Amino acid sequence: MGIPRLRGLLESYFQTSTLGCSDPGCRDHIRSSKPVIIDGPGLVYVIYYRLLACKPTSLNAIDAQPTYEEIGTAVLLFLQTLTNCGIEIAEPASSDKIYFDGYLPTAKRPVRKNRLQGYLKQTIVFHANYKDFKRPAHRDYSIATTPTDLFDVSRPIPPKFRGLPAVPFLVPAVLDSLTNSKYAAVTQVVPGEADSFCAAAARASGGIVLTSDSDLLIHDLGPDGEVIFFDHLELQQCGRKHSQICARIAEPFKIAQSLDLKDLFRFAFELKEDPSLTLQEVQRRTQTDIPSHRASDYTDFGKEYEQLTVDDAAQSTSSADWLDPRISEMILQYHGRPQENVHMYMPFLIEDPSRSSAWNISIDLRTLAYSLMAHCTSIPKQQQNILEHSRRDTRIVPMEIQLLDFESSLENAESLNRQLDALLRRYCSSPAVVIWRIFGMTEVFSWHLTTGRTFPSQKSAAKAIWGNRDTFISWQDVQLSAQLQAALYSVRLLKQVLVYVISHYDLGSDAIILELLRNLKTLPALSDLFRGYDSTTAIISGTEIGPIFDFIRNSVWKQENSEFDNHEGADVSISTGNKSHDDSVDETTAWVTVGSKHKKLKRQFKKSADEGPISKGPLKQTNNIYGLLSDT
Repeated sequence: MGIPRLRGLLESYFQTSTLGCSDPGCRDHIRSSKPVIIDGPGLVYVIYYRLLACKPTSLNAIDAQPTYEEIGTAVLLFLQTLTNCGIEIAEPASSDKIYFDGYLPTAKRPVRKNRLQGYLKQTIVFHANYKDFKRPAHRDYSIATTPTDLFDVSRPIPPKFRGLPAVPFLVPAVLDSLTNSKYAAVTQVVPGEADSFCAAAARASGGIVLTSDSDLLIHDLGPDGEVIFFDHLELQQCGRKHSQICARIAEPFKIAQSLDLKDLFRFAFELKEDPSLTLQEVQRRTQTDIPSHRASDYTDFGKEYEQLTVDDAAQSTSSADWLDPRISEMILQYHGRPQENVHMYMPFLIEDPSRSSAWNISIDLRTLAYSLMAHCTSIPKQQQNILEHSRRDTRIVPMEIQLLDFESSLENAESLNRQLDALLRRYCSSPAVVIWRIFGMTEVFSWHLTTGRTFPSQKSAAKAIWGNRDTFISWQDVQLSAQLQAALYSVRLLKQVLVYVISHYDLGSDAIILELLRNLKTLPALSDLFRGYDSTTAIISGTEIGPIFDFIRNSVWKQENSEFDNHEGADVSISTGNKSHDDSVDETTAWVTVGSKHKKLKRQFKKSADEGPISKGPLKQTNNIYGLLSDT
């Protein structure tokens, strides 16, 4: 996040240096043996926007967004370019690290909510400006990215591409790429913010931190720690055949000494309090004591930059650094203070803001994941709900999800496994991406049925599954794609939670969970699951949509005719609000109680006193929705 103008005021103290050269015979081949510590999220977003800047302006903003495959490939190319120039990142015995946020401090939740609300406002404006998205007759979605492109800070992003937030699963997709590369050993999702861990590693090893966050100038990096901002890295020609990397390097300890300060902490505080101050004015303020009326503000400011030692990191409760950051954060909350609600912040989807949130899809899949996690950590009964934050109409609000008891969770897991067994048997010769997109579209159709909406057309479903060959993209296409993404990411969330649960707890009924996990492990990586136009069509072009469409539709209709027959002697009560058939209002609200001679399970969404307005979400008409495909 950083302090406004901090970096700008201190840049005159940065030193320019050559870091390395690709020519092994050059004296600059390896200029420094310092460990390299990389702020992972910063790297990912830098690469994303540099790829976006390379896209041809003939594309519309939707088509111009880099694919997850492009982003993952480009990140690996960036790291390899550093290696080629003598800046080795993945030395086995080194202190090199690539850190990703795995937990957000409670105090920063308002910052995250404001950021999500900003994405939503940006999307609303974009939606108002574009009725649809025309495509050129001859379009090339892929780009041949070179190292020069990835280090080029001069190329601007075309204005027409700036209207949308970044793609939603950017960081998890890059983590997939890193953990399947030679950089796996140095890649870590940490139980906190990446900048704190970067600072601790630099302080312990005297390393160089690569980042976009000016907060790293404030953290204690020790006397030898250095900071290089990504936009201060330059790839230059060295002779006729080789390249070298140069950079402007900040040494916070030495900069503070030049300003007659112990560190840059007080300097940053004064600038945050008044961003209009000049360098000399900030210096003068740092020479006086903190006034008593500002003492508490200064103390609060300091809490954001408290030292984290390497031992603290090693002793953290997280031993699952392969988790997606948001999932890691949710799991760590279950290990936290039991009196606090657990919050899950859903990634911001690119969707039609005038329609119902795409995250309404597959709530039951995510509820199963949350419920199993809650059971394993034995949190108090009154706290066994989760607040899931996502878009509701024109706001980002939390929706409280009441979790299942353990018996119901196992029933749902077993039924979901039967569904997946049937699907995998029927399409055993198809690519995994086809099978899972069929599953995701079944989830989408099921939601349309239970909320009284018309099914998507065969053509719309084909475009969402196959890739869109039309000469334009409609907002309906965008929304259906977002719903499919929500369904499939819910599967990924469930898979990661099950892997974590099985490796950390004894459920006493592992066979059911292990069988379900066996099927969930066939879910492809995000770069395969959400492919671009050309590659998606190539992979699944041999599969016909007609039979698949009939299969999806018929499977979902069976829910109405036979689903409740699975509950012999059930007492079913459904209360539904006004249904929206044109999808122009935000929500249909339903409370569902399904009872049997063995138990009575109640699922509903209710208002929480924890924070702000809580949205009431739509529910499917049973607590066990996973028998949809088992009879087909």
